[in-house]
Amino acid sequence: MIVHESDKYFRAPFNDESEIEKVVKDYSEYLFGSSILFLPKSKINTIGGTGTIPDGFVIDVESEEWFMVEAELASHGTWQHIAPQVSKQLAATDSHSTRESLLKVCLEMIKKDKMAAGVFADLNIPQLEIHGKLQAILSKPPTIAIPIDGIPPDLQSWVKTLKFPVKIWLIEKYQSLDGKMVFYSIPDENVPTLTTQTAKGEPLSTLVSRLSQPYQDVMQSGLIKEGQTVLLEYGPRSKPKKQWKGILKKDGVEVDGKIMSLSAAAVYCIQRAGSQRETANGWIMWKTEDGKYLNEFYNKVFSSGSQDENIQRSQQIACADGG
Repeated sequence: MIVHESDKYFRAPFNDESEIEKVVKDYSEYLFGSSILFLPKSKINTIGGTGTIPDGFVIDVESEEWFMVEAELASHGTWQHIAPQVSKQLAATDSHSTRESLLKVCLEMIKKDKMAAGVFADLNIPQLEIHGKLQAILSKPPTIAIPIDGIPPDLQSWVKTLKFPVKIWLIEKYQSLDGKMVFYSIPDENVPTLTTQTAKGEPLSTLVSRLSQPYQDVMQSGLIKEGQTVLLEYGPRSKPKKQWKGILKKDGVEVDGKIMSLSAAAVYCIQRAGSQRETANGWIMWKTEDGKYLNEFYNKVFSSGSQDENIQRSQQIACADGG
């Protein structure tokens, strides 16, 4: 429940799958990051000719990762719906023609959409290098992106068997008692609720949960400390870069006397530099004075837990979803 003075907003079910799809599309930058191209749903075919329609594709230019997006309702069932759907889509993305088709869609989007072209300009990627950059990203295995309204145990068990990386975002809906006001909850800092990672030489993935606040987890690990200075450098569209200094606090980073989350502080700085961007992944933008990005510490913390600990965390999430 969300409360504000006398107002109360209760957890509510999504009307249908299209509602959660719309949330993912409208807020894609808050889920996947600011340097992305979001490609709407379109039919793709397996090598055998079977058609399937994912809910979209996301190309993360900055992280050089691409996602096959399948927004779901937990009530549809893992084995009855989600697993067969995703398996068919994975078979289709393995087709050379599918990846070539996605590349063409991306290039057309960049020609027609200034915002899409601006992603490459902000990253100082010359126009002549865009084709090669996208081709290199799409040559990699896709990450399976599953935004969903609940995370049942059998979904957690299934994704650990996949050879492809999986990221799961828990999307929640809240509405007023009369149903007139609706809010959606998505994970902070572009961080998925659950993600899989495969250790070298291991056949199965380990499931890692983000049950608590990631920033506090990294702070508690001792890899970063309160009072530590961090730096952010940014210059939009080939302009000279400016540098900002921040001070790490228990609840975020302090910039110009304001304490914000890492990503909110990054947006604050890049907008002061003249950018119109409204989102940013602070983990890959803030770095220590010796040049280490905070994302390095984040990865150390969330890759060091044992598989049993991760499963236990995931079970806690599942219990919380059912409450």
